[in-house]
Amino acid sequence: MSTPAAVATLRAQSHPITAIAFHSSNLRLVSGDDDGWCIQWSLVTRRPLAVWKSHSAALLTVRWMSDELLLTHGRDNKLYLHRLNDSPLDTDIPCADDNPDDWRRPWLVASLDVNALNFCSAATWGTNRIAVPGTLDSDTVDVYDLLPELRRPYKAVSAEFKTGIVMAIELMEDRLIAGYESGHVAIFKLHEDGISTRIYLCKAHSQPILSVALHPGDSTFISSSADSKIVEHPLYPQFSNIEKCKTVTESGDDDAMIESAFLRIVDIKHTGIASIDIRDDEKIFAVACWDGMVRVFLYKSLKVLASFKGGRQQGVTCTKFGRTELSDDSENPADTTVDETALTRVLDRNRAVFSSTVMSKREQMVRNQHWLAVGGKDGKIGLWEIY
Repeated sequence: MSTPAAVATLRAQSHPITAIAFHSSNLRLVSGDDDGWCIQWSLVTRRPLAVWKSHSAALLTVRWMSDELLLTHGRDNKLYLHRLNDSPLDTDIPCADDNPDDWRRPWLVASLDVNALNFCSAATWGTNRIAVPGTLDSDTVDVYDLLPELRRPYKAVSAEFKTGIVMAIELMEDRLIAGYESGHVAIFKLHEDGISTRIYLCKAHSQPILSVALHPGDSTFISSSADSKIVEHPLYPQFSNIEKCKTVTESGDDDAMIESAFLRIVDIKHTGIASIDIRDDEKIFAVACWDGMVRVFLYKSLKVLASFKGGRQQGVTCTKFGRTELSDDSENPADTTVDETALTRVLDRNRAVFSSTVMSKREQMVRNQHWLAVGGKDGKIGLWEIY
């Protein structure tokens, strides 16, 4: 087991970090805190690019829906879709007595009143679809399409079972995963006619679910809770060969529900696994634990690869991996080649070329690093490079 060293620490926010999202280019990161402030960071300069007060209460979710559209979801029962482009925003760090209205906000594309009593983060799929706890009933889930106009294709998706409130959600094109206060995890199949069918229900946890994370390449997902267990579940349970599976319906069709069909379980012996994130290469995942430790696991074997304290924070709240598989058109850095004739020009031109080339090389280095960001209760974000 290795102990990686922190590459950098981002310091600006004075409240606990509650949500982190890497941009698809790997050059930027957005963080949200317990006071509703958002900061967009440059990972090249490690300085704020934009600072604004997004919500009047704690952030639950920050998520890039596209290269320009950022979703924020707060405890003030509001969900906003912002457009972050080249429009100038303030970069000053706020103090306790400052008026948040003095900071410019990004362009607002869409907004939605939601139920935030669950402390449950919103889930997203593609560039348009989101899932949040039900507006009228906290043990259900509503699915919305934000653009081109707001609509709700799936309303009050319910497990029809005594589960308590929804605590964690994940969303796919035709699947919805929900984790509940009772420790249950359910999968729903989303039909094109707006009907949802529960196809899986499992209670492998003894405490409320805190996080679920998808592993699409392996057709599985994992869940964590306030207990000490990490559990792997089948994403398509009707195709899994598990002796413990109990088919509830006798129809044998695609919607047959499976009971208690978890695949694997690991007990880390430390209660409270608050956050899970699977890296985009689907080989490893990281968890943030209540004991202040970050643990990195190999997904294939569920073995611990690294375990380290999340910096000097009072505790860790969330983890997020950067991108490892970048497309060529993902915010292409400036051309790193220099015209040979420029080297013979005047001194000021040479300096400009040299400065541009150095920055381009730094951008390329940042893009290629395998980042892991860890949010702390002290308002700091630790950056590690992991495998």
